[in-house]
Amino acid sequence: MTTDIPENGASFDPRRIEEKNKEMVLGISDRGWHPKQLVDRCSPDYRMHFGGETLDLESLMDFMESIHKALPDLHFVVNDVIAEGDKVVTRWTASGTHLADFQGVPPTHKPVTFTGITITRIENSLIAEDWEEVDQLNFAQQFGAFSSDML
Repeated sequence: MTTDIPENGASFDPRRIEEKNKEMVLGISDRGWHPKQLVDRCSPDYRMHFGGETLDLESLMDFMESIHKALPDLHFVVNDVIAEGDKVVTRWTASGTHLADFQGVPPTHKPVTFTGITITRIENSLIAEDWEEVDQLNFAQQFGAFSSDML
């Protein structure tokens, strides 16, 4: 675990680090994981483990750009947040209106809501790594990618 060590003889309090880590993750979630904010808050060697793939920072930014284009009113709500050591866990709900093509699915002009859980690792005051699980089945059904009859 890498942590920021206080300077000038200040005492080390892991709870302060955990609170600082929570604030960082909540700050980026409040802004809907907008690609422009990822550059400032993520490590250059950032990795996201998602759906059996590992994305680097540039790939994540491209993916988030496509989501923001498809759901221009995308909004995230953090339902729970837990921090321990260098990790922050968030359970979140995202919602928006499907107004543009997303991964080959034409716009439905319908609202979509999806949920997920993300484990974020902080290193040197930057987001270094995420592990994310999203309810992709529900998400795909709302986009009209397939119906429940197909299951």
